[in-house]
Amino acid sequence: MSMNRTAPLLIMAVSALGLGGCQTIGSNRAADNYTSPSKEQRIDSALEKVALQVSKSGSSSAKLITLEKQYKRNSDNASYALEFARVLRQTGYLNRAFSVLKPFADKEESVAGVKTEMSMIALGLGKYNDAEKYAQGAIIQDPSDHSAYQNLGIALDAKEMHVEAERAFRKGLEYWEGDPTTIMNNLALNLATQGYIDDAVEILERAKNIAPNRIEIERNLRIIRTLNER
Repeated sequence: MSMNRTAPLLIMAVSALGLGGCQTIGSNRAADNYTSPSKEQRIDSALEKVALQVSKSGSSSAKLITLEKQYKRNSDNASYALEFARVLRQTGYLNRAFSVLKPFADKEESVAGVKTEMSMIALGLGKYNDAEKYAQGAIIQDPSDHSAYQNLGIALDAKEMHVEAERAFRKGLEYWEGDPTTIMNNLALNLATQGYIDDAVEILERAKNIAPNRIEIERNLRIIRTLNER
């Protein structure tokens, strides 16, 4: 769905709900305790429906518009901020994502996923100290957060703290769910940087067996094998 069709869709959704709220409830209904939703609740409901529709359409720009409306109407809601910031990051608006999520990420106890997402945004901005801080915070909240361990490892590697980064990658791999080849690739590059070429090749070969079509794994395997031959 293109951007210029999102606004009419939103207006139609809100209008439909508004008309529904004006209908008269007959006195013979068993709904004496029914409380009509407020205007804000109706609009939020409409926005959620539109968000679902644009999400299915695959239009990131349309989804951004809808999520921004949700966020602005619920600016103190960490879950709305998290979803909005995540899509901002995915579409390249890293600075905006950072400013949206920072107030929630800076809280000692934040909604699950907020600190992890913030560490990922910080990595994209090259703010490696921030990425390390938020990843550490996420791990304190959830010691099994594999994505936080990976983000921590990337930040530490960027700061040339390779031994500490290796520990983070290995811990993340221990807790990893699903396809582990991304973190295996990062761990292999970390080991190659430390001079453990044989170990790096072994891990990349295992990763290639899991995901034979991953081009970056094949490329890194060729590069590290060349280093080993030299």
